[in-house]
Amino acid sequence: MTNDSELTLLGQLRGLVDKAMRGAGAGVLDLATDLPWLWLVRRPAPTPAGRGILSPSVCLLVQGEKEMFVGQRVLRYGPGCYVQAGVAMPVSGQVTCASAAAPYYGIRVDIDPKEVAAFVLEMRLQLPVEEADPPAITVERADEAMLEVFVRLVRLLDRPRDLPVLGRLLKQELLYHLVTAPGGATMSRGAVGGQRERAVGEAIHWIRTHYNEPLSIDALARTVHMSPSVLHRRFKAATVMSPLQYQKQVRLLEARKMLMSGDVEAASVAYEVGYESPSQFSREYRRLFGAPPLKDAEQLRRQPAAAQP
Repeated sequence: MTNDSELTLLGQLRGLVDKAMRGAGAGVLDLATDLPWLWLVRRPAPTPAGRGILSPSVCLLVQGEKEMFVGQRVLRYGPGCYVQAGVAMPVSGQVTCASAAAPYYGIRVDIDPKEVAAFVLEMRLQLPVEEADPPAITVERADEAMLEVFVRLVRLLDRPRDLPVLGRLLKQELLYHLVTAPGGATMSRGAVGGQRERAVGEAIHWIRTHYNEPLSIDALARTVHMSPSVLHRRFKAATVMSPLQYQKQVRLLEARKMLMSGDVEAASVAYEVGYESPSQFSREYRRLFGAPPLKDAEQLRRQPAAAQP
């Protein structure tokens, strides 16, 4: 339950984000700030579901409501909650409550797992012991201390001279709260989880960077120094899908980006993302997105901007 202090801080954040977004102009939905890892997000109305790769990050919901689909899990959350991703994950998300008078507002901080590991080791943090296979994505409620960090971070944007130094310090303070809060194992799994957790992260990175190549589980297991059976089990525990299913979603999401750019043939895209059969590509694309490739891309161009996963 949100207490009075937390409600006050959320109110301050709403005012700060609203001011920044209004200053950027009515058409701006995703505002890049002078801190390259900090984004402000606005949606003036509910959105259709948007599929994509959620990169390692934390996003605090300031106003509105949202739901996210991660495998078979449905995560619903509102103001004062944050969604955190410790590894890159294919997800689907949509804003469910927003209006012109009360837009959806979010604050996203992109996080490199390597900086989490370096911070944990440098600070010699003693982290709480949690489950052996923490989920790759969780939703938690921000406490007063974390909300205060977000308030100071957004206020700092009005002081460009201080950004390079104080921005870094505030990000480290935020990391501290994230890894020590309930569900912190989601963010710190690659830093302190041991060889098996790091191996899953390495497998995910390999698939994302080689998604258009044939995938051999045996070869991937050798690359990350695991047995195929253990890799399959650990990978599915973290991402709720097998390595092959993960690769398929990454391929189809990359194909969708290419099709959205226009003036490309579905068959050419199929081969470019690694399919040997355009007909198989079309079947699997339609199964995931609900329409054939070219028709889906055409529909997306006519739709309002979907929510970022």
